[in-house]
Amino acid sequence: MPSLRGHMVFLVKLRQELQTAMPEVGKAVAAEWASALLGCEAPDSHFFTEQVRQDLHMLDQKDAGTWTGAVERWLESQPKLAPGRKQPPATVAFVVGYLSHIGLDTWAEQYLSVEYPAAAREGMPAAWYPPELVDAPRRRAALQRMAEEPVAEEFQVDAETLRRAAVPEGFRAEPIRQIATGILPALALVDPWEQSRVQPLPGREQRPDTPEERAKWEAERAARPRASVAELHVLLNGALDFTIEKIRRWW
Repeated sequence: MPSLRGHMVFLVKLRQELQTAMPEVGKAVAAEWASALLGCEAPDSHFFTEQVRQDLHMLDQKDAGTWTGAVERWLESQPKLAPGRKQPPATVAFVVGYLSHIGLDTWAEQYLSVEYPAAAREGMPAAWYPPELVDAPRRRAALQRMAEEPVAEEFQVDAETLRRAAVPEGFRAEPIRQIATGILPALALVDPWEQSRVQPLPGREQRPDTPEERAKWEAERAARPRASVAELHVLLNGALDFTIEKIRRWW
């Protein structure tokens, strides 16, 4: 499962890709970047409400029958937000952020799963089903590598800017701002250990910043498979292509 920071990193990659793939959308995302960052964490804001994950992701992880068409169901649940080309820039940015989150989740967690209905993949682009990442541990390793990527200063914002950014009507603004501003400090960090210690979710403790705890964390990390640069590129190519296709439908 992509991490909270990983979703922001993926949105950075998506913003860069949209500059050439969909310039009008890319312009809106760049202009209202803080709203895009809020949108990309919005699907996980259920941690601060009485909602559950499937309410905001439109699928049940335990029920493969709900996996197909999850992004489309979300779009259908938000008729006032479509078509995207008629929305104000802040709304465009927020929706692109939201679609970046459920697009990455759906592609990485469901679409590549062996339990995903094979018939639903028929006619889909080959990039959406890369053999290098069919193995779940390799996929998780690539997601981790992406989540730990450094982020250039131009894509970072301060917490106050994030708190003031627009959230479209109908979304729970305060829980969304709470989770987004909670993970925001991790975006500027380059040390994976320090990144891992930014923990905004309720009920989850932050690891103590001691040499002993860091050594333990590094040993745990070393025991997990590491993704290659090539695997990271395969992940990004597939996830970006998948997500942009969903954005085109909405636009």
